Order: sequence, then structure tokens, then C-alpha cells
Amino acid sequence: MSKIRIVILLNILLPIAALAQTPYERLGQKAMMSGDFGNAAVYFEKAFAIDNSNMNALYLMGYAYYHSNNFKKSIESFDKLITFKPAESIAYYYRGKAKMRMNSFIKDFRNPEKEQLLKSAIRDFSIGIEFNPVDMKFYQNRGLAYQEYAVFKSQKVNGIYQKNVAIHAVNASITDFRKVLTENSSRKDIISQIEKSKQLLEDIK
Repeated sequence: MSKIRIVILLNILLPIAALAQTPYERLGQKAMMSGDFGNAAVYFEKAFAIDNSNMNALYLMGYAYYHSNNFKKSIESFDKLITFKPAESIAYYYRGKAKMRMNSFIKDFRNPEKEQLLKSAIRDFSIGIEFNPVDMKFYQNRGLAYQEYAVFKSQKVNGIYQKNVAIHAVNASITDFRKVLTENSSRKDIISQIEKSKQLLEDIK
């Protein structure tokens, strides 16, 4: 991730606070600026350990763990943040994204955690939509989660294969992608995802 992109994320996308207040937060943001998300997460964790009411540190901890590919700790961080701030839609977004990333590393379709992560990610994006219905990134990512869930449920493996569930999921993905496309008809990536879901639907049928 480029330094310019990190600066933009720190000053625009972070929903709770753009500027750090404590020494550990400042060290964490400095580490983020250099792309060192692993150490940044450790600094933010220390900041939160000192002050458990510091929601900025908690958010940044989850965010940094996500970008350092420590998805388990990212989820744990956003679990805590949601406990304190249940209407913080961005926490559901990153928690859902982290669950999707964890799912991608599970290759065994029989592993029960795979389905749990997919369904939980869909639920997180859905809650995010309830709190922030105009933010298209929730629809886009829920569409991807539904698409992945359709692939999962279409596997002809005992205990997994459910044709009707797979069809419902792939149709839900198309609905979400079309929602995004109504906001920006030039999104070629979304058009490609719709075509992918349509092909998946044909394969399932």
C-alpha cells in the first residue's frame, strides 16, 4: 500500500478520529505511514490496554491487524469495538472483510468454520447496510460473500450441497451487485461480477 494511500485512509476513511492523541497512537500511526501495520497494531493495542475507553485506538488496532493479515486478531478487535459501539458501521465492514479473508484460506469444504465465516460475513455486511444504507461498499462486499457462499453450497459434497440455498445466494449476489451498478454504471468490475454470478447460476441449475 502506497504512502499516499495510507495518508488518505488515515485522514478521510477512519471514522472515529483522524489524529492520534496518545504516544502509542502516534507511534502506531507513524508505523502505518511507513506501511508497517504489524507494529502499528501492537502500538494501538498498548494504547487500548492503557485506556479501555479509547475507541480510536481500538478501531485502529483492528484496522492495522486487518492490513497485516492477522485476521483473527482483527476480528477480535472489532468484536470489542462493536460491544462498545454497536452502531459503528465500519466495524462491521472490516469484521466482515476479515472473515472473508479467513474463509479464503480454508480449502477443506468440510471444515465447519468455512460456512460459519461466510454466513457471519454476510450478516456483518447486512448489519452495516442497516446502519449505513447509502454506502455501496457494503452491498459490493455482501454480493461477493453471497457469491462465495453460492459456490460453497453448490459443492456436491455430502452435508454441504444444497441447490436451492446456492440459487438463493447467487441471486442475492446479483441483486447486491446491481444495486452498486445503479449508483455507478461505469463499474466494469461490478459488471464482471454480475456475469460471473449469472454463469454460476447456470452451472448450479
